Amino acid sequence: MKKIIIKLTGVYFNILAYVKPSLLKEKGYELFCNPFSRKVLPHHLKFLETAEMFQFQFERKNVQAYKWGNGSKKVLLIHGWASNTFRWKKIIEKMKEDDFTIYAFDAPAHGLSEGKILNLLIYKNCLDAFLKEIITVDYAIAHSVGGFALQYALHDNKEIDIKKAVIMGAPGEASDFFVFYKNLLSLNAKSMKLIIEQFKHELGYYPSYFSAKEFSKDIKIPILLIHDKDDKDTDSKYTETLSEVIKNSRLLLTEGLGHNLKSKELDYEIINFIKEEVQVYY
Repeated sequence: MKKIIIKLTGVYFNILAYVKPSLLKEKGYELFCNPFSRKVLPHHLKFLETAEMFQFQFERKNVQAYKWGNGSKKVLLIHGWASNTFRWKKIIEKMKEDDFTIYAFDAPAHGLSEGKILNLLIYKNCLDAFLKEIITVDYAIAHSVGGFALQYALHDNKEIDIKKAVIMGAPGEASDFFVFYKNLLSLNAKSMKLIIEQFKHELGYYPSYFSAKEFSKDIKIPILLIHDKDDKDTDSKYTETLSEVIKNSRLLLTEGLGHNLKSKELDYEIINFIKEEVQVYY
């Protein structure tokens, strides 16, 4: 049934491209920005409610945020696409035992936050709003699209004063996302052209602008780059390239963890990186 729905959606879009291109632009943008985020399950909520829960306003919508601990080291956790703050449960439990204050928020259209769409610009702007209006942090740990958004924020907003960051399993080019949907839905060239035009209208740039390699050229803070060689969602080659672009970076390639990158040993690697003294090179 799922394959049939996907095929019919592609056929519908390709027809709209000729009979009503303005509607295709609208529907294409909405679909490409829909994370189809998983529901917060009861056991997720049980853990999330152990935090000090609060909300902040972003683009007239409520964003759900969380705080654990009262340590001297303030760290922000940034989740990926179709995920939520619960994905950080294990590392939060470890960091609570140390000298950390841990912050996180569910991205718009994710978890307990309001909204229906998310894209890189929205995520970056939401991250900017949190760091400007809510709290400044010393460190950031980001996964997948969250890592891409963090790189974009560090590139775009030089006022962000983070000492160190960890970027895990992040994609490298927004263009890959469009190729994925083109192939998934068997979209023709006219359909893709119209949808890309709508993204340019909404975001101000073509997809090719959103490049982790370009965003990272002026990142000076120490970065721990983590990617699994068996990642089926994002290509580790992008992270390997970033390790050459970011002067003050450390590359950690794992095996067998996949895109989620969850293991007790890796959590301790991340915590140790955050805690250790690292020289910043300018």
